[in-house]
Amino acid sequence: MRHSPHSTVLGATGRAPDVDTLTSRLTEMRQTTVPALAQQKDAGDQKRVARLHGQAATAKENASMHRSVADDARTEKALRQRIAQEHPTLHQSETRARAEVQQVQQVQQVQQTQQAQAARIEQQTRRYQPPAPSRSGPSRGR
Repeated sequence: MRHSPHSTVLGATGRAPDVDTLTSRLTEMRQTTVPALAQQKDAGDQKRVARLHGQAATAKENASMHRSVADDARTEKALRQRIAQEHPTLHQSETRARAEVQQVQQVQQVQQTQQAQAARIEQQTRRYQPPAPSRSGPSRGR
């Protein structure tokens, strides 16, 4: 009983007091300690509820945005199909142009990645400085 987390919080870890002291301590716990602990727990619960409410609101906004993007994608797909049916040559030229733009973007992205890697390697090799020639190594404590 002395090692219970509840007894530690309520200050009941020592020897059992006599009956007169026990009555006054129980009254004190009932009037001050227990309400303070309940208020502390309620405050923690309110903070947790507020945080979770904020996360739910953010998730709701994100879901709305993603629904909008999906609707736009469906609309674009339907328009492309309509253009492909009504104007096949226009659709083919637009598809070719889009593929060329995508290919150029991929090449640029690969070049940027390679440049970033080269810069990182150059910085890593530039940091190394060999020890000065005047130093022969660790002393042997003589």
